[in-house]
Amino acid sequence: MIQAESALRRLVLASIAVLAPVALYCDQTPAVSSSGQKVLSDFSKKAKDYIGKEQMLAESKMKPTDDVAKLQQQRKQLRDAVQQSRANARQGDMFNSETAAVMRKVLVNLLNSPEGKKIKISLSHAEPGAPAEFKVNSEFPNQNGQPIQSVPPTVLKVLPALPKGLEYCIAGKTLALRDSAANMVVDYLPNALP
Repeated sequence: MIQAESALRRLVLASIAVLAPVALYCDQTPAVSSSGQKVLSDFSKKAKDYIGKEQMLAESKMKPTDDVAKLQQQRKQLRDAVQQSRANARQGDMFNSETAAVMRKVLVNLLNSPEGKKIKISLSHAEPGAPAEFKVNSEFPNQNGQPIQSVPPTVLKVLPALPKGLEYCIAGKTLALRDSAANMVVDYLPNALP
């Protein structure tokens, strides 16, 4: 019986040793409030609505091709159609003031967490870096089809999930929302990162 209690005590102490850093990390990165969750949920709904509207456009039915020129032409046709369908789009439509505040808070918490230093190093060494000059409804500024810097998975985990066809991009301190099929800037959030 004493051996069983001793083994149980060692198991409990080992569990505490393993879980303590996790609890410490959770304490340093507080969860988003219920009002913040609602704001992020509204953002996700807007993202789904955007893709839904795009899929209703005839130009969204792009045909697979190995011809780069043809692909670029199809992308341009889709971009033109999306631009016309949202001719009055402006910065802040997706990242409105409430969404911007919540996302900035989430990103600040992440970058101030124990993982933050690694994330900052990853972002500073990432190639290629997208230019930070975005314009809503314009072609994403990756001239000549340059690859776009991927967002680290640790950052994607704290941001609202996006529907297929939209992706986050980081350029300097700016977080951009990119329509990958049309290669277009949907919206961007300046000073998203500290």
